[in-house]
Amino acid sequence: MVKSGKRKFVKKEKAKVHLKVAHKTLLPKGQNVTDTNFKVRKIVLHGQLKERGDHEILSKGNLNIKELLSRLNHHNMWQRQSGLEGLIDLVASYPPQTMAVHLSSFLEAASRLTLDGEADIRQLAVKLLSSILTAVEEKQIAPSFEIVIRYLACAMSHINSAVRETSLNVLDVLITKHPKLTAVHCQTVVLPGFLDLISSKLSDTTSRKLTVQINEHTTTSVWRLKVLNSLRSLLSAIVKNTSLRSENSSDLNRTVNWKDSCRLHVPLYNSISLKTGPLDFNIFQKAEKNSSTTEIQNYTASLMPLLIDTFIEVAPSKRENKNSSEISLQTASILKCILDIILLLWKIFQNSDNPSEMMAWFSINYGPKICQTFISNGFPYITLNSGGRTSDKVKKHKTDTDVVLDLFGDSMVQSDTKCSKQNIDLCLVYFLLSKYKILPVPVKIISLYINNSLNSYKSIDHQSFVVLMHCLETVSENNDLIKPEDSFDLNSVIEKLVIIHNDMVTNDSRHRHEKTKLVFNYLCSIASKTHLKIAEEVEEFGSWLTLLPEFMCQRKVPYHLVKALSNVARYNLPEFSKSFNMLKPALLDNVEIVADNKADKMNGQTLLKDMMYTQYDWEKEIGLVN
Repeated sequence: MVKSGKRKFVKKEKAKVHLKVAHKTLLPKGQNVTDTNFKVRKIVLHGQLKERGDHEILSKGNLNIKELLSRLNHHNMWQRQSGLEGLIDLVASYPPQTMAVHLSSFLEAASRLTLDGEADIRQLAVKLLSSILTAVEEKQIAPSFEIVIRYLACAMSHINSAVRETSLNVLDVLITKHPKLTAVHCQTVVLPGFLDLISSKLSDTTSRKLTVQINEHTTTSVWRLKVLNSLRSLLSAIVKNTSLRSENSSDLNRTVNWKDSCRLHVPLYNSISLKTGPLDFNIFQKAEKNSSTTEIQNYTASLMPLLIDTFIEVAPSKRENKNSSEISLQTASILKCILDIILLLWKIFQNSDNPSEMMAWFSINYGPKICQTFISNGFPYITLNSGGRTSDKVKKHKTDTDVVLDLFGDSMVQSDTKCSKQNIDLCLVYFLLSKYKILPVPVKIISLYINNSLNSYKSIDHQSFVVLMHCLETVSENNDLIKPEDSFDLNSVIEKLVIIHNDMVTNDSRHRHEKTKLVFNYLCSIASKTHLKIAEEVEEFGSWLTLLPEFMCQRKVPYHLVKALSNVARYNLPEFSKSFNMLKPALLDNVEIVADNKADKMNGQTLLKDMMYTQYDWEKEIGLVN
């Protein structure tokens, strides 16, 4: 066995082709010397050898704009980060005129990188966008602003939830830096995107349902709070822009000065300079008359059910034998955003083509549901003690309370534990809706809260006090809430306001000066509503009217006071006229009008003269009265 195996192996080896080694000498004898000659080729790096000009714009890393922009397209994250940091440095170091040629490229690059998958890159992109919008004027940024809006719309609909959250930061930057441009461009593209951030469409219908945000760092309710807060900011910018345009388009009173020695020429034309009009993408002002109303109705019809369902999910259960409902700080913040959005929508209705129809449509369709959701089951609300911010050493991620405080500030915890802003806003919503629809909630519930608020007016902040006076103005214009039995007791409110005003005048401090002005103006407006007969029914108000002319006995009188008193003097109220006629001789030459500008001061002097020249004086002058 062994020998036969060996034979086979030997036979196989002999069958192989054998290569013979040639025994030749590689180098001749005497020439076996190492050759030390070699060839050299230069390595040229064009970027490093490029010479920089004396006036070239360079970053701290000695890179110009073109090189920085090219880095933003690099696949490496660190290259993109260094490019963004370089551009931020350039924007901060150089005047905007030097980079005007590259402005469109800067905006496009910053907007595009807000969609990046890396959080650090998105954060730097938002910072770069903020720096550009801060440095550049609105008229220069307007032609390229549409680029930013289109990328913002893409970010809001991105599959990555972190990118969608970054889109809200971008929108906040746009509203803060250039609210007018944002209001004009965002309405057609961005507004519908808010609905998709918190809801999804049901199949084959226009209805929507709330969606759940799946994120390990953010709860669904906090995410909805962020979205609603951004929507509130955008609607606020839209309302301000619409109001500003209506003010500019309206005819303003002009003062014409002349000399007796000169011929009088009164210009009847408007001095309007001709200029190129901006493109208008406002969905609330279409060319067709009824398209605006349709767009507002469709958007409101999609949004309102989502707002109501959002609050229902976080609202407390129905209270039992309690005067108020306790809600968390997060729930109070959501309620604040929802009510602000409703009031902003109401202002948009007022500026629409058919304001009465829009407000009636909204009141009829959503008034009962709003009262049932926000008032019947919980009003008034108070806030639970949240405990404040979590220490940075203890927390790994931001808590819900920290997010709320980042959005609204620490003042919400420190001074608004009674939810006065939310409760007063609910009162205002109720009064606005009740003008067009009989609501299921009795007005006495609202009246009781208004009276309690007036009793503790010193603890109410200025913004909430403004809304409170707006509530009372709305009530005084709605006779259906005042006249019937079980209605709003306006007389008791007026009586309290007279006491409050007298207390303010006696003990007025600097931080309450604006409150004093609000109460004074409201009481003067009530005096002009003679059909209410408040002076006859409320004794304190009649006494206040009698003492009212004494405010003119000061050496310096504010313009707003003269304006309010001139309005009261038109109605020839006996309580006011009798005491005013006694003081008339001492007023005209001794009163100095204090105003913020020259036009108001001249207007105040005119109003004062008109008050002196009464209807009786005019009749006596022409001979109708002896």
